[in-house]
Amino acid sequence: MTSILIGLLAGGVATTAGMPAPALAAAAKPAFTAGRTTAVWDGTLLKVEFRETGTKPWSTGLVSIRATGNVDVTCVGGGISLSSQASAQTEVVSEHRADGSGVRTGEQVIGLSVQAPVITGLDCRPTLSRTFSVTVQDLATGAVQTLAGPATSSNTGITP
Repeated sequence: MTSILIGLLAGGVATTAGMPAPALAAAAKPAFTAGRTTAVWDGTLLKVEFRETGTKPWSTGLVSIRATGNVDVTCVGGGISLSSQASAQTEVVSEHRADGSGVRTGEQVIGLSVQAPVITGLDCRPTLSRTFSVTVQDLATGAVQTLAGPATSSNTGITP
């Protein structure tokens, strides 16, 4: 199985001179941190890690992780090409507490399994491609970030 690791792209955090650290965090607009929100999917389990800055210090918030996994199978043989797709979705909402600087971090491992479609009636070697998308949203602050995994292909070597 192939794992996909994605980095998050997000805006920077504003700073104001002369403000103590907790006030700084409270003054910043809540956002997920670039490079610190990631998703890895091995075809069965999805692991999401996130870091959100700019939340109210010591606040508790609900973080939603919605994910879709897609599997595409293509089979080429005898000049004929057949394709089939399957997908699955999952969502987990969990409570996470910010630290004294207004930083909320978390890690969630979610079961996300997509059964690869079987193509029959054609003598071929199927190629499997997996993609996924994940939306991480803090339901308390409204901060949201979407991660998308590019397609990965590998020859399964299985002839149905």
